Amino acid sequence: MRKTSVQRLAFVSLCCVILLVFAGAVVRVTGAGLGCPDWPTCWGKLIPPWKIEQVDPASFSDRKMETFKRKAERLGRDPSLITRESLKGEFDPVKTWTEFINRLFALPVTVATLGLMVVALRRKDLTGRVRKCAVASVLLVLFNAVLGAAVVFSGLHTGIITAHLAAAFLLLFVLIYVMWAGVTEGSRRAMIPGANRFQVGILLVVVLIEGLLGSQLREMTDELQMKFGTGSRGSWVAQIESSVVFLVHRSFSWLIFGAALFVCWKAGWRGRVPRAVLVIVFGFMLMGLVFTHIEINAVVQVLHVGLASVLVSLVYFWWLAADQGGRSA
Repeated sequence: MRKTSVQRLAFVSLCCVILLVFAGAVVRVTGAGLGCPDWPTCWGKLIPPWKIEQVDPASFSDRKMETFKRKAERLGRDPSLITRESLKGEFDPVKTWTEFINRLFALPVTVATLGLMVVALRRKDLTGRVRKCAVASVLLVLFNAVLGAAVVFSGLHTGIITAHLAAAFLLLFVLIYVMWAGVTEGSRRAMIPGANRFQVGILLVVVLIEGLLGSQLREMTDELQMKFGTGSRGSWVAQIESSVVFLVHRSFSWLIFGAALFVCWKAGWRGRVPRAVLVIVFGFMLMGLVFTHIEINAVVQVLHVGLASVLVSLVYFWWLAADQGGRSA
């Protein structure tokens, strides 16, 4: 079935968002969240400095100073010792450019969703719900930009970071719906035979619950990283393995694996989406073994967060395209 221009733009937007999630995960695991201490500029410049000699302490606004003081307090340091002159010692070119490149990844997301909205509003052969979702995608991008600024101004408050990621996942849902439903009105939408919506819905629910538990664990590891640095990764599991969230998260992964096996069996082990879901779920099981028995490895953590966005997207698309018990899709 030939895809409409709206479906193609939704797919491009989706890919851009997933790349942004991967980039955000890199920022998070490297502790580069305040590599750019201000927003929307970075160290007071549109293009951030490469070396410490290019940093001008006089350019630090009072708001930026408050951000640094909040960060210092969260790290257990005396915020009163943070001055404009002392901030030069906070400059790290690697972290600065890691965060700046992450911000650049937001540009194609903005352009793609704006294009999606314009094209969808001009097409009168689409359903009203699809056009509304296209508009919603742009609003979610703007909302996430505001959350991104709040992350910086809060000094990397973990709750806001989690809300920032959750908004990105909500954007994925909106774009996936447009991909599936963005056919001309009255045309047949994609269908995946085998498992029905109720069965795939169970898998979707357990994946989302696991994601919620995972966000709580990421907040724990963020706190450990801020207190002890990235070099302490080898001790993180020992410090969180007795928590209820960790134990439930680890056990819940088996529910996902079982649910994925069941719906793939119902689909006859056929289809690109069911097979991709099963491969990713199996990959998550292997990553869980690394986290539990080796360490919370930075590279694996980035893959874990990034592939979670891919898994959620695939399962939601499968749910939309699944059999609805004889009713029209």
